[in-house]
Amino acid sequence: MIWAIFAVLAAFFQNLRTSLQKKLNKNLSIVASTYVRFAFALPFALIVFFFNFGNFDIISTVLNQSNFFYYTFLGSVIQITFTLTLLYLFRFSNFVVGTSLSKTEVIQIAIFEYIILKDKLNLFGIFGIIIATIGVIMISIKDLRLFFKNFFSKVTLIGLAAGLLLGLSVVYFRAAALSLENFSSNFDKAFMTVFFALIIQTAVITIYLVIFERSEFKKFLENKFEIFLAGLSGFLATLSWFFAFTLIQASFVRALGQIEIFFSYVSSKYLFKEKITFIEILGVLTFIAGATILLLTKTN
Repeated sequence: MIWAIFAVLAAFFQNLRTSLQKKLNKNLSIVASTYVRFAFALPFALIVFFFNFGNFDIISTVLNQSNFFYYTFLGSVIQITFTLTLLYLFRFSNFVVGTSLSKTEVIQIAIFEYIILKDKLNLFGIFGIIIATIGVIMISIKDLRLFFKNFFSKVTLIGLAAGLLLGLSVVYFRAAALSLENFSSNFDKAFMTVFFALIIQTAVITIYLVIFERSEFKKFLENKFEIFLAGLSGFLATLSWFFAFTLIQASFVRALGQIEIFFSYVSSKYLFKEKITFIEILGVLTFIAGATILLLTKTN
């Protein structure tokens, strides 16, 4: 059950990072805010790298591993594309519909894992994933009539595309970690994947900012405290996700990790004393049922 503990930890740190990024969005551009989650997580990755390995000698061993860099590069670029797609989604007035449907990522992950990694799920595992996903979508829906009214709109396709991109990135990252056959430690496999992914993502977005938004670099110092915390929480979230991916199918990890929306939901209700709707209560109970089935399902 170690994978479940790290899935919950990943969801907790991701919720914290997201909250910090929402605050940063007020002061930084969309791309600069996205940059924070990668570039300012990298220093923490470097610290762990030297603490764990001592020098750069291990890098040549990693790069000689079959398909590692290929899978990591694909996962990194697709994850950036997912982030930009999700941010584009927020431009629509009915973005809640799209973001709700982006939660289908878990089901899409299960499909991609079967196609790319040949991982299979038993019937109870599939059942648990579907139930948990339905519960998360129900919690995400603020207005049931608005949801069905805009179901066949452009925002639906964008939401599904966001879920597809996130699903693909997760599967390629898992494939990258599992390709490190010379490593006996699952932590080392996960960490090296995180390390290289952060380098690739930081490099790609740095090039963009230097060419198109150079003035954003000055704003980082003005928001250094929030950026530091966002970088740390982002690093811990990503490392927790990737470590869990090396232990079990990513579809199980992401399905349980959807508890992130539950953290967000509870904190929102507690802080702002908002009224709880019937569909939200039903969504929470549905998610708990699906997560319970996942935890009781025998896995590899």
